[in-house]
Amino acid sequence: MAIPFWNRYLLSRQMRSRSPKKALRAARAELYRRLICDAAESVIATHGFAGARVEEIARVSGVSIGTIYRVFPGKKRAIYRAIQEQRGTELLGTTRAVGLAAWQQRSNLIDAMLAGLASLVDYFVRHPDYLKVVLREEQSSWGVGPSRKTQEQVAMWREGIEGTVLAMRQGIAEGTLVDDDPDAMARAWLALQQAHLGYWLEQGRRASAEEVTARLQRQFLRAFCRPEVLAEYRTSHPKLWAAPEDTSGADRRLP
Repeated sequence: MAIPFWNRYLLSRQMRSRSPKKALRAARAELYRRLICDAAESVIATHGFAGARVEEIARVSGVSIGTIYRVFPGKKRAIYRAIQEQRGTELLGTTRAVGLAAWQQRSNLIDAMLAGLASLVDYFVRHPDYLKVVLREEQSSWGVGPSRKTQEQVAMWREGIEGTVLAMRQGIAEGTLVDDDPDAMARAWLALQQAHLGYWLEQGRRASAEEVTARLQRQFLRAFCRPEVLAEYRTSHPKLWAAPEDTSGADRRLP
């Protein structure tokens, strides 16, 4: 049966009047979600997941415990999963976009991988609490998986390792990377990233993102590139091989 014109008009007005309210509620919920996740990331980075208390998350975020439970009915575990999903999606999306842009610009696999690496380091340097959470809570090598706390972590690990394996396989095929098992190479590369970033945290985050990136880029070129490719990069990128300023008192001259 057709709805009379006047009833349709009233219904349309009611729907329009509710729409701004729904948008406001959605915006408020998203704001709470971000405040809670940011606070939880900091608390978990400091105390670990087991030692993090919802009361402390509420204090740091400025959001009431009741609101936290309303936004995250699964409580602490749901908050942790939300952090992993958000940060993991951002990290993979950013590094892949940067690597793809470098590939489209120069059609050079090594340059693309080094650009993606620089983006990864920059992300972790800008989000050190997330790095602490990843290193502290996973308690395993990045090259070994997928033994993780959440399905989100497992999915992110698989996506990251698969992309790295494909890049290693392509580099072997085109003769720029050493001819070895691409799966083993990918896992070794992830483990090296973990070691360098963990060392950066242990040293009090003194080194800049550029210094950490340069160390990892040199490590990649030495470990995975064919000798002639390494020699070419030494010649074409002299600044990469220049000894950085010593901030630790140790002799850091580069071979």
